[in-house]
Amino acid sequence: MVDGDIHQIVRAGNDAWNEAFNRGDAAAVAACYTGDAMVLPPTHDVVSGAQKIKDFWSSVIGAGFGRHTIEVIELQRQGDAACAAGRWTAVGKGQDGWEQSYGGSLVNLLVRQPDGSWKSKLHIWN
Repeated sequence: MVDGDIHQIVRAGNDAWNEAFNRGDAAAVAACYTGDAMVLPPTHDVVSGAQKIKDFWSSVIGAGFGRHTIEVIELQRQGDAACAAGRWTAVGKGQDGWEQSYGGSLVNLLVRQPDGSWKSKLHIWN
């Protein structure tokens, strides 16, 4: 979705991110970010740049995580930038090897691209 209601744009972007992650496609997940984006995972160093972001998500997917969801609870737009706050959930293997549910809060800063699409520039969660 190129232009229009920011809520629909963010929802469509989250759906695309979740679909890519849940099918194990780290390249498609990384394509949801700008080329100079930063991902700030709670247990890792800052991950920046397209290749490092792809590698990061590939390792998370490879560790057995899936069934990811995003629920936006607050969204604000200012010109060509939007900030979404929400909750995420996923399923992965716990330390004991059994399936475990995970979840937390997230903040995602999105910026409109020259082609009118929106991509994540900064993504942080706990």
